Amino acid sequence: MQAQILKIERQSLLVGTSANLIMALSGWATFYLSGSEAMLLDGNFSFIMFLSSIAALKISAIKAQRSTTFPFGLFVSEALYSLVKGLLIGGVLLTAITGNLGKIFKYFEGAELQVLKTGPILVYSIAMVAICFGLSFFYKYQYKRTAESSSMLKTDQKASLVDGFMSAGAGFALILIGYVDPNGSFNFLLYIGDAIMVLILATFLAKQPIGIIKEAFIELAGGRLQNMTEYDSIEATINQALAKKETQAKNIFISKTGSSYLVVLTLATEEINQQGIEVFSQIKQGLTQELTKSYPHIDVEFVLC
Repeated sequence: MQAQILKIERQSLLVGTSANLIMALSGWATFYLSGSEAMLLDGNFSFIMFLSSIAALKISAIKAQRSTTFPFGLFVSEALYSLVKGLLIGGVLLTAITGNLGKIFKYFEGAELQVLKTGPILVYSIAMVAICFGLSFFYKYQYKRTAESSSMLKTDQKASLVDGFMSAGAGFALILIGYVDPNGSFNFLLYIGDAIMVLILATFLAKQPIGIIKEAFIELAGGRLQNMTEYDSIEATINQALAKKETQAKNIFISKTGSSYLVVLTLATEEINQQGIEVFSQIKQGLTQELTKSYPHIDVEFVLC
């Protein structure tokens, strides 16, 4: 099961790496031909995705390796990957907001700006929207195949969705700008229409990196598992196993770091003495075997109080 999940993850990341490199080069080429800042933002975003995918491939190869230094593996690198990627995405959006605000201010101060060339944008937008949404759907499908345990695929799925909306929104708006009358009251859109669209998109998409950063920080800090569906499923399995032995835990704590899960059961010393240590040894072994079917990288620990 573990080997199959790693194989699915690496295959997905390889597809994403290739797709993001193509999108980055296409975005830069379209920016060169059209002069649109929105296309530059799109290209830069895809290039960050490309670089981070290379890092993700390395993390996927080493995360499950255990050693005396890292007895529980290097799953924390997955959470760190998500945190850094969230910060990079947020940085790109913030740079886009400040840069395009500057362009708008320059226009109203009377600076001469080039008229946007919207011709190359149509072909680019159609191709990029198809690739981005297709990649997002592919990541989501592969994420489910890993029993929703790969935080890297989850992060990349959200990032691809952001990229897709950016391409779709910017492309649609810029194509419409091509029909603006140069002598009409909306002729300013021919110069700063892309900057306005970037500001709208960046503001709308800001919650995506914030969500990624928040979830990654909770994982790095050893916080409680945030996916309530997974939490309830694991908790139900635990309670069922304890009920069969006519016992119960005083507290159940479940956390997740990358694709690794940690379950800590707090048990009363009196309960251990009454039931016998062998009973709880069997419970722990049975729980580990049962939970591993759905969560390959999981550790079950008992704490006495």
